[in-house]
Amino acid sequence: MRAYCCSVFVVCVALLVGCGSSEPKRYRVTGSVKYKGEPIKLGAISFRADNGATGGGQITNGQYDIPGAAGLTPGKYRVAITYPDPKTPAPRGDEPPGVAILAKEILPDKYNNQTTLTAEIKPESTNVINFDDLK
Repeated sequence: MRAYCCSVFVVCVALLVGCGSSEPKRYRVTGSVKYKGEPIKLGAISFRADNGATGGGQITNGQYDIPGAAGLTPGKYRVAITYPDPKTPAPRGDEPPGVAILAKEILPDKYNNQTTLTAEIKPESTNVINFDDLK
């Protein structure tokens, strides 16, 4: 009986050790974003890989920080940055249902809808990726 209990224990330990997460490790990504030499006050940055992996975050005062828990897996990404015009008028409240006022995008399409920006996330790296030369 003792040998049987030891065998069951060994099998259980082996199963637990082998039951690690199959999710790839995610990494924190930080950086700065400037347009025409000025920090983007409030915007968004998104990363999209060819394999469908995505991630992103908010840009505040020219800085973004995507924490490791929500971070990106290693690989090459296309990067899109949006910077809505803060002068867009606020909704009046009398718009018909389903009608939204869209903020004008300050950045050219080459940085968002038709992005030409790329980045590579590297394993075991600090992954500080700056976009300080947007014009």
